[in-house]
Amino acid sequence: MREVTEKIKEAKFAIALTGAGISTESGIPDFRSKNGLWSRYDINEYGYIENFIANPAKVWKMLAEMLLTFKDVEPNPAHYTLAELEKEGILKAVITQNIDNLHQRQGVKM
Repeated sequence: MREVTEKIKEAKFAIALTGAGISTESGIPDFRSKNGLWSRYDINEYGYIENFIANPAKVWKMLAEMLLTFKDVEPNPAHYTLAELEKEGILKAVITQNIDNLHQRQGVKM
């Protein structure tokens, strides 16, 4: 890990691509792990736009549960590191699918 850190610091710029895994240390479950969202909800029933169109109330219930997991969480060291790399001018962009706002709360401008 130290070698990767040094390579990033030597770079003229970097772009971070993050997903659900970056927020698991903050207490937000990802989708596919043992305790992830898809362990409680069948992806075939909830994970496709067609399901939302057919039964939006059912899918909104799952989304509401997911959003409640964001309520009391804080950014973790990974979010701090990305914010610091951005402040140092190394990190030029963060590309993420996350909707937990932890990157932004830690100060990443993206």
